[in-house]
Amino acid sequence: MSEFFNLTTGLSAYSKWVLIRLIAEKTSGDELSKSDLIKLGCPHNKFKKVIEELQEINAISKLEAKHFKRGRPTLSYTFSYHSHDKIDRLKFTEMLAKSEGLERRVPIKLVWYFFALNQDEYGYVESFSLPIIAKVCGLKNVEVKTAISKLIELNFIQQVIKGCTFKKIEIIGAKNERSLTRIEENNLKRSSCFKIIEKNQNKFSYLFTLPSITHFDSSSGRKKIYSLTGLLLDFYSDKGIRENVFLRLLRYEVSPFEHDFNFLYQQHKEVFRYFDEVLLKLVSMGISHLINGETKIKPVCQKDTFNHIFSPADYELSADNLGYGTSHLITKLANILIHYILYSIIYSLKDPQKIDGDIEKYLDSIQSLKSKDINIDALVRKIHSKVKFSDVYSIKNLTLLTNLDLTEKVNCNEGTAEFMDSKDQPTNRINNIFHIGPEIFEAFYINTLTSE
Repeated sequence: MSEFFNLTTGLSAYSKWVLIRLIAEKTSGDELSKSDLIKLGCPHNKFKKVIEELQEINAISKLEAKHFKRGRPTLSYTFSYHSHDKIDRLKFTEMLAKSEGLERRVPIKLVWYFFALNQDEYGYVESFSLPIIAKVCGLKNVEVKTAISKLIELNFIQQVIKGCTFKKIEIIGAKNERSLTRIEENNLKRSSCFKIIEKNQNKFSYLFTLPSITHFDSSSGRKKIYSLTGLLLDFYSDKGIRENVFLRLLRYEVSPFEHDFNFLYQQHKEVFRYFDEVLLKLVSMGISHLINGETKIKPVCQKDTFNHIFSPADYELSADNLGYGTSHLITKLANILIHYILYSIIYSLKDPQKIDGDIEKYLDSIQSLKSKDINIDALVRKIHSKVKFSDVYSIKNLTLLTNLDLTEKVNCNEGTAEFMDSKDQPTNRINNIFHIGPEIFEAFYINTLTSE
């Protein structure tokens, strides 16, 4: 957690907000009147409490001024916060400038600051439950929930992963019961993950047709899981399943972890939705890494996947436990989807380089997609849309939201997209639709990438 929220645990929400404004706009020793503090966001009806709390942590001190007029002297204060050296003042100033577009309500601005100060190098904010955010911000749970909804609506943040709770697994007839990755009962709850949206970060929207992931057959005896990771249940089935390119590639690369079928089969649909969102976050990060110069052709590793799903469980102790095999399968599926998207782009280039099974040439093609002076950000999302080509009709598809401009580099495909839900409509128009035949991608993947 950011140093600011660690240092101000005992402050109320309005005291935190006034302190944020002081750090961003004032320097130690500046004199402050009551009207100055009110302009910084201190409400009249909370003035006394805010002053007392800021004095308790020595952020301000009462200024003893001489006066020569009759009546009560005018109160003034000195800004004297001594933790400046532990806080990045420039970052506070930048975040304050970005928050100008927000409503005046303090809870929304305070939650925005929490996200801005706790983001990682890729803009993700994770491992914080709603009650924890509420506690450190001095807010009620409902205020945080409302603030998050407003920040999403204003496109300041996106909810990349919605939290869920794993079902405790019962292994019937097992000689040695395995635990769920040796995590405590309260760690079955998974928190949400958010992403800070920078200006022009999602400037371009590209749509990728997706072959049918699953085929549901009542004779197979499997649950109907309408999600990308429902494929993991198909992986364990040998009947009633029409194999598709992703399932074939998964079986080409992975041997089953048989005990993990119990873990997967007993989970409810919300867990598979959660798996999907973890999967697409990993895909997003992998695409960004490869375009920005990463040379590891399969950028998602199992330890990273495991930590995304099960942290704080210990990966090093997890090999014989439930969930380990699931993290292995999701890792493989993430790397397959990364290259499904990237090769779809390379395949559509106006001036493609001959790859001929050469990984180095393929990497060169990927890294030539961007200009040298930009850091590419990618966010892959599922989108419910009807996409039509002359020989293709698909409903479950993917969008890539990015600052990568491909408009002059790729051929424009003659497809049409109809969005099934207004929530799925991208903020900007779709800049291109990419489609590649599953058999073409499968041949490329096996011939070029499975040697790694």
